[in-house]
Amino acid sequence: MSPSRMNRSMLHGFERASVPLGDFINQHPTLKNRIQATLGKFSAVWMSAATQNTWKVDGSEFLDGIEAPNGVIVAANHRSFFDLYVCSAYLINNYPHLIERLFFPVRASFFYTHWLGVVVNLGLSGGSMWPPVFRDDRRKELNRIGLSQLAEVMTRGALLGIHPEGKRGTNGDPYELLPARPGLGQLMLECHPDTLVLPYFTLGMSNDVVELVRRNFKKPGQRGEWVSLRFGAPFPVSEARQGRDALQTTETVMEHIRALGAQDREMRKNLGHA
Repeated sequence: MSPSRMNRSMLHGFERASVPLGDFINQHPTLKNRIQATLGKFSAVWMSAATQNTWKVDGSEFLDGIEAPNGVIVAANHRSFFDLYVCSAYLINNYPHLIERLFFPVRASFFYTHWLGVVVNLGLSGGSMWPPVFRDDRRKELNRIGLSQLAEVMTRGALLGIHPEGKRGTNGDPYELLPARPGLGQLMLECHPDTLVLPYFTLGMSNDVVELVRRNFKKPGQRGEWVSLRFGAPFPVSEARQGRDALQTTETVMEHIRALGAQDREMRKNLGHA
């Protein structure tokens, strides 16, 4: 079966070059694997070296021994631009069998509408920020194709990082998630029933990467707020979608993320970092 492609006649301007390029990279397993083994690994190494002294990892026991013949979906809250970037760096360096191929749906604006967005995508993630998510009047048809593309690439060694909230939360309470969006649920309804969902909660990342790196190299006790990387127990998508529609399925996953957030809040309170 031929892989799904976005209708070129619906693409505008620069998208007519950038979207097919993203499809080509991410829908050819051999090419994708080679890029992931080079650019992807390089990015993970430098990101870890530059930030890992600020990390506090919890739930790593849930990652040991995972078998995911139909791929893994990391469902994460969203507070900074680098949330999933740091998560993937940790997984690449510690659980390479889980993450031979990375996919991160990303907004089409900038990353697929400007040449600099393509450079950032290729340079930082090896083109893994794919497929583009459209937010204009084309979103219904093009995003439906994007979901089908993701379902097609979810195989052994494939990991998809996604934010169920749909956008970055900027409210004062980092433990209060934005309302669920149906996108993740729609994908889960298309995936193989044994595809695994890995809930993930993070807090403490800065949008200022220079400030974050500076904190990393300070002495212990002077690094400020730690960065929580908290994983929950994985579960198959079939468990979350039982008789539920797309929005309800997303909400079920978000309950797991909220539970991880509650654990993080309690830990920080007990350790005096609330």
